[in-house]
Amino acid sequence: MDHFEKQRRIFNITGILLLVSVVSLLAVIPSILKDTSPNSLPKQAAIATAVGMGVHLVLAIGLFIGARLARLKRRINSEINLVSVILLVIVGFIIMDGAFAFWDHVLFVSIGMFLAVLCDFTGVAVSVAALFILRRRKKPKPV
Repeated sequence: MDHFEKQRRIFNITGILLLVSVVSLLAVIPSILKDTSPNSLPKQAAIATAVGMGVHLVLAIGLFIGARLARLKRRINSEINLVSVILLVIVGFIIMDGAFAFWDHVLFVSIGMFLAVLCDFTGVAVSVAALFILRRRKKPKPV
């Protein structure tokens, strides 16, 4: 397995982790809408969760397209990887805030959101490993 195939697999693994995160967030939306705790805003929380799912889907599609382009062009775009890492960290912290907000009222929602955050941060770790470990080493110039 050459360098390009390794990074393609890492792109695909990160994309699959994002899809697991989307499924986890999709599963908690009905419970968010049924929340009747005092001072809760279930519609706004469901909209925010749906926006988070949308960001995850866009990132997953970007990673899958990046993996496909790497296969066709035999060139790895590390910019796609870097942008996905930055966005995943930001979205992960936003979802973690929502998970702590539901911790006292609806435990299922909180666990589902923490699962999504776990998938996000695992995807970040895999992507950062791809950036540092699998970067192409320059060959010395012949004299």
